[in-house]
Amino acid sequence: MNSHKKIIHLIFVSSLLFLTLIGYLTHFQIFRASTVARNQYNRRQWAREENTIRGTIYDRNGVIIAETIDDNQQLLRSYPFGNLYSHVVGYSHQQYGRAGIEAQYNNQLMGYTSEGTVARLRDRIIGEHYKGNHIYLTLNHQLQQRALELIQWKTGGIVALNPSTGEILAMVSAPDYNPNTLNDDWSRLVEDNRSPLLNRVTTGLYPPGSSFKPVIAAAILEAGDVETNYDCTGSIVIDGYTLSDLNPRGHGPLDLRRSLVVSCNTNFARMAQELGEEKIVDIAKRFKIGSDLKADFNTSDSSMKYPEGMSATDLAAVAIGQGKLQMSPLHMAMIAATIANDGVMMEPRIIREMITPEGRVEDYISINGETIVSSEIASEVRTMMVAVVEEGTGWNARIPGIGVGGKTGTAENTTGVTHGWFIAFAPADNPQIAVAVLLESEGQTGGASAAPIARELIRFAIERGVLY
Repeated sequence: MNSHKKIIHLIFVSSLLFLTLIGYLTHFQIFRASTVARNQYNRRQWAREENTIRGTIYDRNGVIIAETIDDNQQLLRSYPFGNLYSHVVGYSHQQYGRAGIEAQYNNQLMGYTSEGTVARLRDRIIGEHYKGNHIYLTLNHQLQQRALELIQWKTGGIVALNPSTGEILAMVSAPDYNPNTLNDDWSRLVEDNRSPLLNRVTTGLYPPGSSFKPVIAAAILEAGDVETNYDCTGSIVIDGYTLSDLNPRGHGPLDLRRSLVVSCNTNFARMAQELGEEKIVDIAKRFKIGSDLKADFNTSDSSMKYPEGMSATDLAAVAIGQGKLQMSPLHMAMIAATIANDGVMMEPRIIREMITPEGRVEDYISINGETIVSSEIASEVRTMMVAVVEEGTGWNARIPGIGVGGKTGTAENTTGVTHGWFIAFAPADNPQIAVAVLLESEGQTGGASAAPIARELIRFAIERGVLY
């Protein structure tokens, strides 16, 4: 009898172990297999890549910016323009993994799609290399080159996009790196305290300073009951804290328009008290602060974290783009684009189309947007931002014959050296481009440092006709 019990126990334990194994394998296959297969450190991926002609990456007009070449029967990834696209395209390297578009769209570039599976089987039968899909980006090569020229000796980022479609036209982060020479440069890159491998445009988060004021201006206009007239003396006391303007003598009598034009901190801080936490939080959420931007590339979420609620000084800080407010340059460009686009924020995108080796379109790229503020509110803020450039702190962005709207920002931060910001759109009467420029720890006002860079990029885009 005891022997029968032992046999039953043994069968039960064996069955339990068997079922556990089956359960784990099923769970792995359903929930984890695809993730492991796509992991850039999976050696089987690299074994496949040795026999795959990885898809070519082009700009919007067909300029090759990443390709696979045959070097003495060894397939190598090549980046014809070196540093120019390092933070956008990234790299695909057997030792250091992948980054950027090369990482995020690895499956497409390697041909791991339904159509690609058939093609790979055909290639195996006839003994040819597998072929991946090609990707056309929304970037304009000429504008990308100009953006790099304008910012390459700085630390920061610059991004330009189409306000009506969300297409990224140029994106440069500095300092950068050369993906062709990672073997020689890797140690230096990872030890560099300026973080050259970081894409500051999409994943860097910074206090935006006064470049955030157009968002607060929109909330004030929506509220309709905030007293905007104010006699600025250069400082204001809020809950025992003295807040000062850059101009210690003050700006004198102001309304909302004039407050934005001269970037009066004290009036925006004062108006924020009347506006209140609920409306400030609401406008921030609508402008996607703390939310996924739904880009077709990897981004970091901007944030405004006050879990215990906002004090009077917190409201004042956020109203001038300080406090616990953290924004990416991409997000700030989207804010400028939203004002330019009648209050509609388009989802940012960098993939124009994907093409199979046979020349067929693999994916249809949709264009999506969401109304953030009414067209009437957007129009009022847009008019104010044009006045900022024509009459106020953004005068360094003026372009003869082209109307420009913009907003400067000079942001205090933990380094003790201010960041310089400028966001802009143009032409003012029919915006075709929106730009954000961040200069990290520049130590100058955004009007003096970032606005001239935005001006030159906008001038180049419009005068060279590269926006179409």
